[in-house]
Amino acid sequence: METGQLIVACDLGTTIFRAMVVKYLGGGRVEVVGTGEMPCVGFKDGDFTDVGAGVEALKDCLKQAETTANVFVSGFYYNVSGSHLRAFDARSQLRLEPQRRPITQQDVDAVMERAHSISIPFDHSILVANPVAFTVDGIGGISNPVDRQGSHLEVEAHLITGSRSIIGNNENTITKAEYEPVGWCIDILATSAVLLEAEEKERGVLCIDIGGTHSDWILFREGKLAGCGMVPCGGLHLSSDLAQGLRIQLGEAESVKRDRGRVLRHAGDDIDPGVLFAEADPQESPALIAAILEPRMEEILNAVKTVVGERLDPAVLGHGVVLTGGGARCDGTPELAEEIFGLPAEYRDHRHLSGQVKALPDSGNWSTCLGLIHWALGDEAPDIETPREPVKESALKRIFGRLFS
Repeated sequence: METGQLIVACDLGTTIFRAMVVKYLGGGRVEVVGTGEMPCVGFKDGDFTDVGAGVEALKDCLKQAETTANVFVSGFYYNVSGSHLRAFDARSQLRLEPQRRPITQQDVDAVMERAHSISIPFDHSILVANPVAFTVDGIGGISNPVDRQGSHLEVEAHLITGSRSIIGNNENTITKAEYEPVGWCIDILATSAVLLEAEEKERGVLCIDIGGTHSDWILFREGKLAGCGMVPCGGLHLSSDLAQGLRIQLGEAESVKRDRGRVLRHAGDDIDPGVLFAEADPQESPALIAAILEPRMEEILNAVKTVVGERLDPAVLGHGVVLTGGGARCDGTPELAEEIFGLPAEYRDHRHLSGQVKALPDSGNWSTCLGLIHWALGDEAPDIETPREPVKESALKRIFGRLFS
């Protein structure tokens, strides 16, 4: 695409819609020129449950981005999320000719096509099909079998499916808002595209995005997508616990969590009984805040640990755990994750990226928007395959946006 063109992405989050307009600078580099944020309305669990309300919320969010960037937006990339997404491990095999011969790319495509034959839920389609490892004549752990001699090819693949009905409904809502649904990416794939380095994926890493109503996770092993999923608990549950524990409104609790949230009590921390009465302000007690938030964060991280299961192998997760999302910004979250997973852990968001994103608002995590931008530019690793066709150059000029005259 040409230098100076605009790219637009919209993060359909669980509590907030975020839109971003960037200018392409060439060489994969972008400059943020406008943003918009709006509470999501009519949108729940990755689906527009009230199309009319969702249309208005989308319009408000995109108009804000258009105003700050001084551009006209005609279409955007967006993320797919929600409990309708399903992840499956699939195995398939292909017998080659009676005599050993070099394996071709056509053979790899054929064995992957057989992996697609796995039984999937009604109304679902395969959104991602990723080969994790190949086996040739009983020898496993092969990342790329092309040109290797063999007579029998097997593949271990990781598939992600999603509801055709929900994806179609989301496209319909975007169209009714008078924007073009240019393309989509599964949100945790988009987020990990910008937060994780290729070397970290090669060493093995688990990324956990603690969002508003749920937490997504994705695991890479030897550079390959080896698993992903979600647990139905997130930052909103932390805020709700604070509201009840401190006897304050939910909005106030959200501010306390954002400004003074802690999920680990330190040695020597004591809860002053006075904070439970009107004479003292309970929000001024870090120990009490930590005592309220710690059990819920333990629940979230342990739920992820349970569903990841045997794939949580320190031998293949050399880089450890990367945490992101608004719910993970509380002090002590990485330390608590290290205790639970027994692996090194750290927190990252858009502020850990290059200087070109310093101007972004600090009100939330913009990593998914940035991931969608990079996905649109084709910077994501090519070993993750999706049925999405590349956008043609002629379409780029039509959909990303143009400067106001």
